[in-house]
Amino acid sequence: MNKQQIEKELSLVPLAVLNGCLVSHGHSTRADKGLAVKAVVDLVAIGTTTIAQVKQHKPAPIANPQPVFGAVASALTALEARVDANLHEQVKQARDAAKSNADQLAVELGSVAARLSGDLDRLKAETKRIAATAGKAAAPDVSGEVAKAVGAAFAKFRKVTPKAQIEEIAASVPATETKQARDIFPVTTYRCGDDLIDFGDLNVEVWNDAAAPAVVDDYVFPPDHLHQTLVALHDENRLPDNIWLAGERGTGKTEFVTQVAARLRRRLVRVNFDEALERADFVGGNTIANGTVIWKGGVITEAIKQQGTIILLDEVGFARAQSIAVLHALTERSPHRALVVSETGERIPVAADVCFFAADNSNGYGDTSGNFAGVREQNSAFIDRFGFTLRFQYLPADDEARLISTRTGLSQQAAEILVGFAKVAREKAAAGLLTQPPSLRQLFAWARAVKRGVPVQPAFTNAVINKFPADCAAELLAVFTATINVATFAAAL
Repeated sequence: MNKQQIEKELSLVPLAVLNGCLVSHGHSTRADKGLAVKAVVDLVAIGTTTIAQVKQHKPAPIANPQPVFGAVASALTALEARVDANLHEQVKQARDAAKSNADQLAVELGSVAARLSGDLDRLKAETKRIAATAGKAAAPDVSGEVAKAVGAAFAKFRKVTPKAQIEEIAASVPATETKQARDIFPVTTYRCGDDLIDFGDLNVEVWNDAAAPAVVDDYVFPPDHLHQTLVALHDENRLPDNIWLAGERGTGKTEFVTQVAARLRRRLVRVNFDEALERADFVGGNTIANGTVIWKGGVITEAIKQQGTIILLDEVGFARAQSIAVLHALTERSPHRALVVSETGERIPVAADVCFFAADNSNGYGDTSGNFAGVREQNSAFIDRFGFTLRFQYLPADDEARLISTRTGLSQQAAEILVGFAKVAREKAAAGLLTQPPSLRQLFAWARAVKRGVPVQPAFTNAVINKFPADCAAELLAVFTATINVATFAAAL
C-alpha cells in the first residue's frame, strides 16, 4: 500500500486509538486527528507497525496538563506537531525533487533528517523535564529556541533546493498509478513450447503523461515481446533495461514502441538517425542568441530530464559511431548516468525510469544482406548497453489481413489476397530473388487506393512497383500475376 492508501485507511480509526498507538511507540498524543493520522502513517510506512496492529491499541486520552503549566505544555505540543508536519512535508518535497536530482539531495536530506531527529528528541526531553517539575516553578517558554533550531535545520536544505524549484519539479512529474497488464493491454498470453504463459497479473506503472502518444486500438502486440518489454521497464531502483529492436522494415518495430508508450501513458521522444545526423543535432551545441554564443540542448538532452520518458533511437544503424559515442554514458544502466556537456562542463543527470529503445534493420552488426545500404555496424560497447534484443517478424497472415481491413476499410477477403501476394514476395526476398519485399505501409497504401476506386493493378503499380528498381519491379510483377486474379479480386471488394 502507498501512503495515500494507508492514510485513507487510518482516517477511519478513532483519534483515541491513534493516540494509543503513538504513546506505545514513545510519541506524544495529538489533539488534531489529521496530525495523528499523519504521524501514524509514517510509523506504518517505515514498518514500525501495521494497520491491523494500530487498530488493536487501547485508546489513549489527550494529555491534560496542570493549569500552571498548561500554556507551556500546549505550546510544546503545538510545536512538536508543527515539527512533525514540517518534517512530513519537507520529506515529501525532497522525495519529489529527488526524482530528478537524487544524487545531490540524498546527502542533504540525510543530514536534515538526522538534525531534525535530534531536535525532536530534545523537544521531548524538555517536555518531560517540565512535567517532572510541575508545581515547583513556572516552566520557561522553550518555543522560541525549538523554532530556531528547526529553522536552522532546514536552512541549508532550502539553499540547495528552493521551494519554488521543488514545486516546479513536482509539477513536471506525472502522477503514476499501478495497474495489472491485463487491464491495459489487449493480449497477455502466449505459448512457449507446450506452456501457456500468462502475464496478465504483472504489475505495471501507468504514468498519465499528457504528452504520451495516442492509443491505436487495432494494433496487434506480439505478446512475447510485450512481456519482455514490461519486465524490462520495471525496476525497483528506477533503472530500466534498454531494449534493441531488430527486424525487416514494416515488421512494426516503431509502432510497437509507440503503442507501449501510449498504453502506459508515457512520454515518447523519437530520434530518426541518418548518415548526416551530427551529435549537435540531437544532443545540442553552441548557437548565437542576441549576439552571444550560448549552448542549447537538443531533443535528447531535454528528454532525459523528464522522468519516465521513453526515447526511441530509430534507424540507429545509419548513425556514425563517432556521432553516437555520447550516448554510451546515457544508456549505461547506472544511477550515475548523465550527459556531460563538453562545451560548458555542465552535468545533466538522466532522470529516473528513462528508457532507451533502439530500432534497427539488423541487430546492430550491420547489413549482411545488401538490402539496407548505409546500415553500419555499431560499437559492441554501445550494443551491450541494451539488455534485451527483440527480433520482429511479419504478422501472422490472418492478423495482417485483419489489420489491413480494419485500417483501410477493404473487405477481409480482398485483404487476404493482398497478404497472399506479400507472403510470396517475402519468400522470394528471403531466397535472394528480391532485394526486399513490399512493406506493410505499401500494402496499406495499395489497399486504400483500391478502396477508393483505383483498379487493383494501377494501384499496385503506384503503391509498390514504382518504388523499386527495374530488376525488382519485374520480379514483383511476376508475383502479382501469379497470385492475384483481377476478376476474383474485384468480386471480393
